[in-house]
Amino acid sequence: MGDMGEYWRDVKPYIKEARRKHVERMGDSANKNIENLGFNYKHYPDNHQFVIETKKGIIDYWGTTGTWIDRKTKKRGKGLESLRRYLN
Repeated sequence: MGDMGEYWRDVKPYIKEARRKHVERMGDSANKNIENLGFNYKHYPDNHQFVIETKKGIIDYWGTTGTWIDRKTKKRGKGLESLRRYLN
């Protein structure tokens, strides 16, 4: 195997671990922020999806990307600030 092949073989576990930690941090941060919204929610830790029960209906939120979708109207947005504005 060439030098670059060996390099990537050696580096791959570190990249995977860094990505796993990043996703975990994003999910934990989203969990705290969703809790601050004050609505009942369910957290699915495998993919950091949140199902939020609001006055407008159920909203799905993905903590790793910040994407949210209103199940009833199919309205979508990105980020918690956008979700806060939508709910108010």
